Amino acid sequence: MTKIIAAIPTRNEHSITFKVSQTLLPYGKSMSFSEPGVAALHPMAQALMAISGVASAWIMADEILVTKDCDVRWATVKPKVIETISKVPEQAL
Repeated sequence: MTKIIAAIPTRNEHSITFKVSQTLLPYGKSMSFSEPGVAALHPMAQALMAISGVASAWIMADEILVTKDCDVRWATVKPKVIETISKVPEQAL
């Protein structure tokens, strides 16, 4: 099944919410990651934190809030985030 990913701007210019057409975590649950070592707890977080310029990822039921480093442009990071979200296998979530 192909994942549909929509990027939704937030009030914070350094954060974007990525709405995903599949469930990443049970509704009502969320996981926040701001260090690569802790991200090993979730395959999607591990893949996102490996992207240069990603400062943190907050995974919710069907959304991922990604915050980038202040000195990096979204034009550089956003395509890599979308590609990563689309490539992480559903069974790994």
